[in-house]
Amino acid sequence: MNSPYRPPNRSKARVSITVDEILVAEAKAVGINLSAVAEEAIRLATRAEEMRLWRERNSAAIEAWHRKIEEEGLWSDGLRLF
Repeated sequence: MNSPYRPPNRSKARVSITVDEILVAEAKAVGINLSAVAEEAIRLATRAEEMRLWRERNSAAIEAWHRKIEEEGLWSDGLRLF
């Protein structure tokens, strides 16, 4: 599964995970590629955590920007038709 922010054909690392046996059997029975699913889940969880950390690190600036907009409005306030 290619992702827009990860180049394809990167080298792979062998890892060991513990997963419920019945779940593994059910997934294999319906043809699910466990490695691909795990890789995509890790990619999504990593991206979500990166975004959370960014928001946390930038929360003061974001709050300051919101206060500025509340106090001064947007430059386009007089131009919008809605």
